[in-house]
Amino acid sequence: MENILKIEGYELLSQKVYRALKTEIIKGSLKPGTKLLEGKIAEQMGVSRTPVREALKELAAEGFVKMNPNQAVVVSNASVEDVQEVLQIRGVLEGLAARLATRMISEEEIKELEKYQKQMEYYTKKDDVLAFSEMDAEFHELILNVCGNNRLIQIRKNLSDQARRYRIRSLSVPGRLKYSLKEHQEIVEELKRKNAEQADRLSQKHIENVLANILAHKEKEEDSNKNA
Repeated sequence: MENILKIEGYELLSQKVYRALKTEIIKGSLKPGTKLLEGKIAEQMGVSRTPVREALKELAAEGFVKMNPNQAVVVSNASVEDVQEVLQIRGVLEGLAARLATRMISEEEIKELEKYQKQMEYYTKKDDVLAFSEMDAEFHELILNVCGNNRLIQIRKNLSDQARRYRIRSLSVPGRLKYSLKEHQEIVEELKRKNAEQADRLSQKHIENVLANILAHKEKEEDSNKNA
């Protein structure tokens, strides 16, 4: 029994390290190319190297870091093609989730979406991209969970975290917060009206705009690096 309890505790510890590192990668605090040293992370987090090693393996399996033999682990950088592929698939899934949700969503859930929308409005005024992004994620997660299609939920969640770190960059484009807020408001209105076709179309258009902003941001970054 003691061994079982120790294993559970160890697994929980590795998951804590995994979540902490993943959060910092998504937020952009750990930028692409940053070296992640096992010993240093273990020391900073007050844990042994073993849970850190397991956490890094999990992050590598999800594509957040690259592990090279006999070299430091580094935060991975997705290509333009990677970002396009993820968001193209996500757009279709978001649209289908919204279409299905129009049949299932309750008044209470609509009110919850409106609450997120108001919080996004507040963060737009504050120009707080990270907080806006967190509310944005909650908004889409609610629609996803309401849709009632478990396979769709699972597939979309697998794409969600990878997309989110690039989504924060998209929201950093000047003026994007205001337009993103408007897009969310329009989706809520179509869910209220039970208009499946429009909810689907606007959800897909919203993700298309995210992709366009990410590509524009990446182009600016590349131009800036050339001129540096």
